[in-house]
Amino acid sequence: MNPSDFHKFPYDSILQNTEHEIVARNIMVILARTGNTFRSLSWEEYELERMKDGGFSGVEFSFFEKVVGYCSSEFEARGFCSNWY
Repeated sequence: MNPSDFHKFPYDSILQNTEHEIVARNIMVILARTGNTFRSLSWEEYELERMKDGGFSGVEFSFFEKVVGYCSSEFEARGFCSNWY
């Protein structure tokens, strides 16, 4: 599986927080369009790609820090949310 396979919104994630789920989904979108492979995404790349999308806010950083590890591999992503299977 690739990041593009994780297209559903991750409702009811282990963090139980919509903002974290939105940022995790944003990460998957970025990974899908920048090679469609799981990898560690830096804050700088996230910020740059989100600015291209529009609507970026610096407050995303605190959520990014907590979810980026869950988006670095298929295994971790599946552990983040049950509907990401």
